[in-house]
Parts: sequence; structure tokens; C-alpha cells
Amino acid sequence: MNTHELMMPMPKTALNNIDGRVKLALTLSGLITAVAAKTWELPLFFGVASLFFLVLAGMPVNLVLRRLRPVLYVATLIGLTQIFFYGHTLWFQWNIGFIHLSGYYEGLEHGFLLASRVFGGMSVMLLLTMSTSVQEWVNALAWFKIPLTVIEIMTLAYSSLFVLLEELDRLQKAQRMRLGYGSWWQIVRATGTVGGILFMRVFDKSYRLWQAMLCRGYNGKIQVCYERKLTRKDILVAVFGLVLITVSWTLILS
Repeated sequence: MNTHELMMPMPKTALNNIDGRVKLALTLSGLITAVAAKTWELPLFFGVASLFFLVLAGMPVNLVLRRLRPVLYVATLIGLTQIFFYGHTLWFQWNIGFIHLSGYYEGLEHGFLLASRVFGGMSVMLLLTMSTSVQEWVNALAWFKIPLTVIEIMTLAYSSLFVLLEELDRLQKAQRMRLGYGSWWQIVRATGTVGGILFMRVFDKSYRLWQAMLCRGYNGKIQVCYERKLTRKDILVAVFGLVLITVSWTLILS
């Protein structure tokens, strides 16, 4: 996934009309349930269900798959490494020169459990992030009485992320136009150069942002006001989500 895809706005879906408080509460409930599960079936079900709801709400399938790709890479890596580090029942042995690797049956089962937890938890988070704007996040967190310091840090980090991506994209284009990625050694040098320049520019932009906030009356506290009331649709979605989590926990783990 390149920087252009990260900076593109998300398509509008039916999930955008659901109150952010409902989506945040259901996401936390599903995330805790998926991570706390002792078997792989429940996290895997939550992951597939989250992706299904995204596509059903109108999110393009190719966009969902692109966002899911890094999650699958991480889950696969975590699952495979457990084969060599967890368990006692020998499955296979590899001797490559002075390297001796042993795989265990328990590690395979444990790795699949961890991989399903990563897949399920990240898919649930994907359902929230692809259907909720940052403003909704801020309003929902403020309504749940999350400390304003945490909300302020999250908001500034989010805004700084796009500044970082924009600068990175500009510097990488400049390096390509100067043939900075022609050979392996040029790639190493270009990466170091881009990293140093990026650090200085982001620091300069963050200082300018701080000055702009002071000029606009910032006194160390942000003001968040959330007056939206829950509609009948929001309540129905909340009840449906809680019932789905409870029933799936009961049926799968029974």
C-alpha cells in the first residue's frame, strides 16, 4: 500500500450513518472477546464477519483486501514462528549447515490460535476505522469520558501522520527523478537522505502547527461538544451487535 492510498478519503457507506459511540463500544466488545478466546474459531469468525459487514455496507472489495493484506502478513508470520518456539512434541527437524530447526505440533496449534486472534482483532478494528471519521472518534471518546490529554495526542498524531506521508511522497518522487534508486548502494544512500530531510521538515512543520494553535487561542485544552442523540437505527445496531457477540461466544465455545 502506497502513500496515495493512505491519504485517499474512505468511500461513504451505510456504516457511516451509525453513531460513533455505538461503533466504538461494539468494536471494543468484539476486540476483547476475540483476544480472550481460548480457541481459534471465535476470532476467525469475528474476522470474517467484520469483513462481510464492510462489503455488505458498500465498501469496495479491492480496497478491503488491500487494507487486509498487511494484517494477513503479520498473522502468518506470528503463526509460523510459533512452530519453532512452542511445544514439546516433535513434528519435524531441519538441519541447514550449523542451523538446527525443530517444529512442534503444539506450536502449530498455538500459532494458529495467535494468527486467528490477530486476524480477528485487526479485522474488527478495520471495520471501525474504515467506517468512522476522526471527528466521530474524538466525539465518542469524549462522551465516554476519556481524558482530554489522550484525545488531544490522538488528534495531533493523526494530523501529523498525513503531513508525514505527504512529505515522504514528495521526497521519494524527487529521489526517483534524480535516479536515486538505481542500485543497491544508491537505495541505501537515498533512504538515509530521505529520512534525515523528513525528520527536519516534520519537526519544522510541527513547530509551525504549535505557533498556529497558539495564535488561534489554544490554552492547553481542547473543547469537545457532542450533542447527537442515539436514533432508533443506532439502538437496533447496538442490540444486534451485542446479541451477535453473545450468541457466537455461546455457540462456538460451548
